[in-house]
This record gives sequence, C-alpha cells and structure tokens, in this order.
Amino acid sequence: MTETAAASWIAPFAHALDRYDQPDSVPALLAAIGSVARFHLALSVVHRKNGGPSYVFDTFSGPRAKRAVQLFIAGTYLLNPFYNAYLAGLPAGVYLMRDLAPDDYLGSDLYRGLDIRRHEDEELGYRTHGWPEGMEELLIAIELPNGDMAEISLSRIRSEGGFDAASIARLREAHPMIAAIFRRLWTHLSRNENAPQARPIDHLFSDFGRDLLSPREREVALLILKGHSSESISYHLGISIATVKTHRQKLYAKLNLSTQQELFSTFLRSLNL
Repeated sequence: MTETAAASWIAPFAHALDRYDQPDSVPALLAAIGSVARFHLALSVVHRKNGGPSYVFDTFSGPRAKRAVQLFIAGTYLLNPFYNAYLAGLPAGVYLMRDLAPDDYLGSDLYRGLDIRRHEDEELGYRTHGWPEGMEELLIAIELPNGDMAEISLSRIRSEGGFDAASIARLREAHPMIAAIFRRLWTHLSRNENAPQARPIDHLFSDFGRDLLSPREREVALLILKGHSSESISYHLGISIATVKTHRQKLYAKLNLSTQQELFSTFLRSLNL
C-alpha cells in the first residue's frame, strides 16, 4: 500500500481511537473500518469458551433482522463456523466465513442430526431465521483477556461482488489498529452499567419446557444450551456434579431426548427456526 493510500484511512482510525469512550464510539469504529473496506452490515459479539456470546453492536434494521440477532445470540451461534473455529484455537486475524466452514458444512459431525432450515442459495447453505439474504460474510477475530475472542462480522451483498482481495488485504493490514480500538471500546462497555445486555437467551428461553420441567431442570437446561459443562453447571448452581447429571437425565427423559444435540435442536424448533 502506498503512503498516500495508507494516510487516507489512518486518520479515521485515529479518530475512532480517540472516541472509544464516547457515545459515538461504535459509529467511529465502523466508519474507520469502512474507510478500508466497504460493507453493508456489521455485527459484533464477544465469545467465551464457557457460555454464550456477549452482544456488542449491530447495524441491522427492522424487527425481523433484529430478531435474527437475538436468535443468533440465543443459540444459533453454536452453528457458527467462527465460533467453532474459536473453540479449536483460531488465531486473531481476518477471515472469510466460507474459509472457516468445514467441508460439507451442514453434513459434518457437528451439525448432523440438527433439525434446522436449510437455504441452499446461501453461502453456507444455512441462515438464521430472519437474517438478511444473499450476503458474503467476512470476520475480524480479536483476542481478548481470559481467552475470550471478539468477532466483528462484516457482510456485503454477494451479487455486488462480495469482498475483493484488495479489501481483505487492507483489512489485514489494519487489523492491529482495529484490535486496539476494539479492546479499549470493549473495556469501556464492560465497565459501563448501561452497556448492552449480553444474553437475550434468558428471555427467549422463558417458555421452553415450562409445562414439563421443574424449575431446577429448566435452570440446568438453560446452562446446557449456553454451552456450560456439568462441572460449570455445578459451580454456577452450587450443587454437586452428580446432582447435575441427575437433573440432566431427568430433563432429557421428560423431553424424550438422549443427547445435547437433540436438546439444542428441540430448543431451535421452539424458536421456530
């Protein structure tokens, strides 16, 4: 990249860095990213290895698309190739979503048996219900403390060409600045009592299994859906691992299930995915 070209987008990043603790911090960051690579939609969450993602921001519009964001955070993030690559040790960087997906994405062991709606015309053959159609997705992965990882998802309309090689190269060159700004922004949001609520899954779960499960069984089921292990559930609820396993067996029996995959699939169906 030439010195003149670099100067054209360093200034927006400097501005975004200065605004990290201001009300316009997210627009400033997105404007800086947009100076490097044009995109139509953006979404950001922070992933952790024990629990669901925390919402950071999105630019989706309309109730249907906003609901799709809720559904993603509530559970369909478990289908996300980025999330599963993160669990497998994904390094920080810039990636196209299709490059993170395993071969035969929905037919792989991770997804086989899940009752989900397929969209063969989509990039991965799947789309969260209500998600904007016909998009190519690019992902910016940012390492955070405690093993967490931020995902900034940028989407462009595929029919308009998606992300070209030059845009991807510029984003990779700008990644250290994007990461530095995001870390300061996230630290500020995490300390701010008015920060966006992280996990709408609790609201979406409100009716799941209500007529069949005891209150404690529903607590265990919610934590399972959030990705907690038996050991983590034991810690969070203050009960023994043996008791957790008993509750798990009982709730599976009441719902006529035998695996965690089937529990997740049943939950997705309850959300009309």
